[in-house]
Amino acid sequence: MPAEVSLDEEPGSGSRANGVYEWLRERIIDGTLPPGARLREREIAEGLQVSRVPVREALPQLESEGYIETLPRRGAVVVPMSVSAVQELFDVRSSLEVLAARLAARACAAGAPPAALEALLARAHEATEADDEDQIADLNSRLHEEIVTLSGNRLLQKLMTPVSGHVRRLFHIAKDRDQRELYREHVAIVQAIIRGNAELAAALSFAHVEESRAESLPIVERQLGARP
Repeated sequence: MPAEVSLDEEPGSGSRANGVYEWLRERIIDGTLPPGARLREREIAEGLQVSRVPVREALPQLESEGYIETLPRRGAVVVPMSVSAVQELFDVRSSLEVLAARLAARACAAGAPPAALEALLARAHEATEADDEDQIADLNSRLHEEIVTLSGNRLLQKLMTPVSGHVRRLFHIAKDRDQRELYREHVAIVQAIIRGNAELAAALSFAHVEESRAESLPIVERQLGARP
């Protein structure tokens, strides 16, 4: 559980509960809290220097989003990403991320600036050259999120918010993929978006998601098989 930190939140259990939720969610996503880890209210509250009330309020949200489950005699436990959950995630990605790429390309064709997307791609290149797996996972996730932002579709952005957390978690799990090939796929998608070629961007995005599905599922299966 956490070394003592202080959540810089305004008074009120609502704001503090959101801070606790985000803190725990990030550590489940990056693997600091691995599958099977127990989330003890008292330890979390002491470590984050809050009362147990915001911790108790944060846990149901994590459970509703599929990060934890409450088990008899064990309490709240971090759940692994099951094969079926990963399949469902890719089914959603193959629709929403393809739509995001198409809309982002149309936005660029209409004059939307792609500077933030280009900057993330440049940072992803640096991380890939350095073989920094955690940095690669974070930047690749942010790249996909920026495409959604660039789409300009607010409803799509809201729909993708809970999905993006699970995508980030999967990226941290599936580190055995060929990261240089992954970067080349991202370059092709970003270039199509910047040029305003909506249908090419959508096609490349679909191929990228399906290639990721084919490579990620065996990794998840191996990890589940190796877990006691």
